[in-house]
Amino acid sequence: MGFVMRHGRRIEIIDRNEPDPEPKKRRKPFEPLFVKVPRHWVSGLGQSKSASTYQLALLILWEAFKQGTKEVVLSTAATGMPRETKGRAARELAELGLIRLKGKGTKALRATIL
Repeated sequence: MGFVMRHGRRIEIIDRNEPDPEPKKRRKPFEPLFVKVPRHWVSGLGQSKSASTYQLALLILWEAFKQGTKEVVLSTAATGMPRETKGRAARELAELGLIRLKGKGTKALRATIL
């Protein structure tokens, strides 16, 4: 590094081709620590037949809170469940009256919280 004197002050010369000394800090995505479960979901999930239905229900509530919307896309990446298991659990949640399902063909299911 070099210096230049201007108006009695010593000014450092910075080469523009050098990278910034401090990389910009990236913001972490929002990850909720907890989610409230509605009372009617607790009673509805008590009638559930499998653990995967319970797990999918909690994932739906978590994603809805994280996104700030009532409609959640039930993709394999978001749920981490196999397609058949996810579909069966989603149909069971719809039968219990907790969600409404939308889906066409091979596209991912969309669940709307009731």
